[in-house]
Amino acid sequence: MQYDPLPPDRAESASKRSSRPTTGTPPKRRALLGPKRQLILYWTVPVLVVLAVGAIAGVGLAAVIRVPRVESVVDFEPAQITRLFDREHQEFATFARERRVLIAEGEVPPLLEQAVLAAEDANFLEHGGIDIQGVARALFTNLMEGRHAMGGSTITQQLAKNLFLSPEKKWRRKVEEAFLAVELEKRFSKQQIITLYCNLMFMGHHNYGMAAAARSYFGKEVADLTVTEAATLAGIPQRPSAYSPYRRPDLVVQRRNYVLRRMHEEGFLSQEDYGAAIAEPLEVVTRGPEDDRARYFAEEIRKDLESRYGTHVLLEQGLQVETTLDAAIQASAEAALRAGLSRLDHLRGYRGPVEHLDTEDLEGVELPAWSRLDLRPGVWNQGVVLEVSDSQARVKLGGEIFDLTPAGVKWTGKSSPRQLIKAGDVAWFRFREAETEGGPELLILEQEPELEGAVVVLEAATGAIRAMVGGWNFERSKFNRVTQARRQAGSSFKPFVYGAALEMGYTPADTLYDAPVAFPGLPDEPPYSPRNYYRKYYGITTLRRALEESFNVSMVKLMDLVGAQQVLDFARRCGIESDLHPYPSLALGAVDLTPLEIAAAYAVFANQGLYVKPYLIESVREPNGNLLEQHSLTAHKAMDPELAYVLSHTLEGVIDRGTGVSARKIEAALAGKTGTTDDNSDAWFAGFTPKYSILVWVGHDVKKSIGRGMTGASAALPIWMQVVEDGLAGGWINPADEFIAPPGIVYQPIDYATGMLAGPGAGMIFKEAFVAGTEPAQPFNPRWTRIMGLPWYQQLAFYVPKAGERMPDGVADWDPIIQNWAADID
Repeated sequence: MQYDPLPPDRAESASKRSSRPTTGTPPKRRALLGPKRQLILYWTVPVLVVLAVGAIAGVGLAAVIRVPRVESVVDFEPAQITRLFDREHQEFATFARERRVLIAEGEVPPLLEQAVLAAEDANFLEHGGIDIQGVARALFTNLMEGRHAMGGSTITQQLAKNLFLSPEKKWRRKVEEAFLAVELEKRFSKQQIITLYCNLMFMGHHNYGMAAAARSYFGKEVADLTVTEAATLAGIPQRPSAYSPYRRPDLVVQRRNYVLRRMHEEGFLSQEDYGAAIAEPLEVVTRGPEDDRARYFAEEIRKDLESRYGTHVLLEQGLQVETTLDAAIQASAEAALRAGLSRLDHLRGYRGPVEHLDTEDLEGVELPAWSRLDLRPGVWNQGVVLEVSDSQARVKLGGEIFDLTPAGVKWTGKSSPRQLIKAGDVAWFRFREAETEGGPELLILEQEPELEGAVVVLEAATGAIRAMVGGWNFERSKFNRVTQARRQAGSSFKPFVYGAALEMGYTPADTLYDAPVAFPGLPDEPPYSPRNYYRKYYGITTLRRALEESFNVSMVKLMDLVGAQQVLDFARRCGIESDLHPYPSLALGAVDLTPLEIAAAYAVFANQGLYVKPYLIESVREPNGNLLEQHSLTAHKAMDPELAYVLSHTLEGVIDRGTGVSARKIEAALAGKTGTTDDNSDAWFAGFTPKYSILVWVGHDVKKSIGRGMTGASAALPIWMQVVEDGLAGGWINPADEFIAPPGIVYQPIDYATGMLAGPGAGMIFKEAFVAGTEPAQPFNPRWTRIMGLPWYQQLAFYVPKAGERMPDGVADWDPIIQNWAADID
């Protein structure tokens, strides 16, 4: 490449300047011999060297310097983002080493292209890779300002550096960059080069390329950017770590306005449009809690994809993953779990602040958490207590100050904030929505609960996991309790005993004798004697009542009659894969299961006996649309439809009359079972609608009591109810749906207490479901009203034991059993 010599007038002027005497140097001349002269030498000498090398020995030097092959750009595929989409094809998570979304060639929006050219390379369309005018302009500007205020690299040179070279600041690298830029211009069109530039540049906050940055900062595609947004993005590549819209919005606005001014100077913007643009505030997407939605769901998919495709493909090949996630159901599950765990934690009182700041300038404090500040109602934020009085406390949240009144600490049982917090405390706060339209929002003091929990929602007919919440907060603990936590199932296991009994010919109207009983123990262990939760016995009871009210003794006796192996086999067919041991305590859920296992097994009951394997991924495609995998159902028959319906019908009674009765107020077809362990360390509610299986678990990661009286009904069921109520309000649960009885089901009015055919003098008459041919034959006799009113031990005289049923008189020595009970009480 050749350059024109200097014009005669400039050459003569330069000659005169060089022949001036050097004596009697004035003050300004002495100043040039100092830092400014060094600055001139710093900028002029290297530039002249580059020009000289390019003009005199370009071809020879190109052969000496090891320049990477420019042709390799043809096959270059930058790392792309793996994107996860919900069932409505809305992106909710990404995985990548470099968060990048590619713009196709020819699809760089004109506004964005103009902004980039104005900011980085106004002569891009005229030069051949190196802009001599730009270098001169940068040299002049830097000399005038006495600092490195402007760079001289063209867009093509910046692209060459990003594609082939290291960021080291050496002149050898600059020379290589110049030659590579020329070679790129020879082989690629201007449109290809500007597209590559827009796709490759680092844009801060893990974003690579303008498209990824547009989504991250503005929540939109590049084609939808406004001129101010385009200018903002165009200004970031110069110093992406400094120009952060979240950390330094002031610097970003200054840089954006510079780009807008350059666009105006280049004729891309009118004076009117320029004035309007620089007056606009910087508005970017809030990086708040909404970014944390479905984190456990996304992480479960990440682990699966990485195990099957490898880390490289997951993080660099831009997989497009359609998932089963339903955003509305996920939002309901997340909100319900947070509200439920917070409610339970409030029962324990306020434990104290997150930390305390010892500083006099509290109003000048900036918390790191405020980079994600979100003051919408319901969202938790950390705040700094500035001062406290008897009537209120002043709390700083970001750049604003709010009042915390006694109403905001009411849940603690204290009458004043002064009794709980002091100036300098950092604590959690949230706003509660105004009780009346236009009224004030109430600031509430909060604390992170020590408890953990899990919620999972399955579509029974397909196995699609529509929601998965693995804990209180993904940042606090990435352990997914839906899939990884193996916790004692408690009474939530009892339906599997009941189902096995139905397969053996038992019906809900059959009776057992609920009384003290003992089963052979392990070697060198005393006999096993179960007790009911409330430490009392109920005498003659139907199987329906035993399940509805969760009688432990009756359920252990039922498994003993049916056979433990039959129960194990039934549970296996329903999808329980964890280790099961045929001990009597298995009937009470003395087995560690995952919430997902139980939810999938309960889906069998709603799905007329068909087990469908749960899944998260619908399809996986390459960025070009090539299909890599498509989900297909994995299913098998677990039980007959008639038995599944009878079991579901019985579990409806848990909500109508049993341990889940607090959910009876919900106007929808619901069924389910509470689960509680002896020491109240695990609380469950596993339930279902005709369409969804919904499970909630509450407990600690380390096995310890949740608290006195914290049963499945009191700890887990309220969370389950909120999910269902949100589903009814949101429309994803249809109140008109019903459990449909398959052919072969008949209904028979029976006396609820005895299971006998309803007749004169019967108590509560109940329309029971039976498999045709299994209805009871014995009619109710009024004398049974008196019998059922007797204490359990007096009912024994009127009860006919089932063949093989263990009875109290079958125990030869009660002493070791009583001693064991006493030890449990201690």
